[in-house]
Amino acid sequence: MNDEKYFLLSDQSVPTNRGYYSSDMSLTSPEVKFKRVQKFERKLLVWIAISTNGISSSFFAKQRQAFNEKTYLEECIIKRLVPFIDTYHDKDKTLVWPGLASSHYSNIVTSYLSQNGIQFVDRYMNPQNCPQSRPIETLWSILTNMVYDQGWEAKNIDHLKQRIQEKIKEIDLNVVQSMFSDIRKQLRKIADHGPYHACS
Repeated sequence: MNDEKYFLLSDQSVPTNRGYYSSDMSLTSPEVKFKRVQKFERKLLVWIAISTNGISSSFFAKQRQAFNEKTYLEECIIKRLVPFIDTYHDKDKTLVWPGLASSHYSNIVTSYLSQNGIQFVDRYMNPQNCPQSRPIETLWSILTNMVYDQGWEAKNIDHLKQRIQEKIKEIDLNVVQSMFSDIRKQLRKIADHGPYHACS
C-alpha cells in the first residue's frame, strides 16, 4: 500500500496551533497581532509504502504543484517501491494498492507495473473516501500527530523534512502490523456490501 501526503510548516488542525488568546490586547506583541500568512503555504510532499513487514524508504519533494506521473514512477515506484517489494516480499504474491491520484494510474505507471509482474488494485476496485479500508491513512494520521506534537512548527522545509524523518523512524513496527490485522475483514465487507459498509 502506498500513498503520499503534504505537510505544511505548521498544522492548524492541531489544537495548540489554532490561535492565540489574550484578555489584554495591549500586552500582545505585534508579532502575534500581525502575523503574516502566505497565500500558498510552502509544503513538503512525503511518499511512503507500508506492508506487514514495515515501512519503505521515504520520498520527499518540495511542492508548489501536483505530483506528476513521471516523478511518481521514477522516484517512488522504481527507486523505492520495487526494492521494498524485492527485499520483504514475494513479487508473485504482492498486490500493490495505490491511492486514487491520477499519477498512480497513469499509462506509464500501470504499464511499468504490468511489465515487471507487479500486480496492483485496479482503479475501479479501489474505494474512494473510505480511509477505514486503507491502513496507510491511519499511519498518516499517527505521523501527523507525532510531527506536530505540542504545537511544533518548522522553521523551514528542511527542518520539517528532518522532523518527519525522525518521526517515521519512531513509528513502532507492531503498530503498522496491527493496522493490517483486520484488513481482510474490511475488504470482505467492501466486496460483499459496498465501500460504505466498511466506513460505518
